[in-house]
Amino acid sequence: MPHCIIEYATPLEGKISITKLIDDVFMATAGSGLFDTAAIKVRAIPFADFKTGAEQQNYVNTTVKLLPGRTAEQKKNLGIAVLEAKRASLEGQALLSVEVVDISESYFK
Repeated sequence: MPHCIIEYATPLEGKISITKLIDDVFMATAGSGLFDTAAIKVRAIPFADFKTGAEQQNYVNTTVKLLPGRTAEQKKNLGIAVLEAKRASLEGQALLSVEVVDISESYFK
């Protein structure tokens, strides 16, 4: 754990390296010191159909799903680290957002 799910606008595929984006999110998550690197999972999902306001803008949203137990400060610092890693990687090419959420205890693997 955690699961980092990157959702992005398909038009970005020709402009950025999705592999680098995945690596950057992984490294930011690992750098938090909250997780064993063997447990971090990152995946990216493209979306061809989307609407982002009156003028269509590319976006990259990342949801970081965690088992309960981290403090609000730890989650905030993790979210900021992931956001900053994406900002450095994407150089203003998309709207960026990160959400860090606790998953319920009904998660099984």
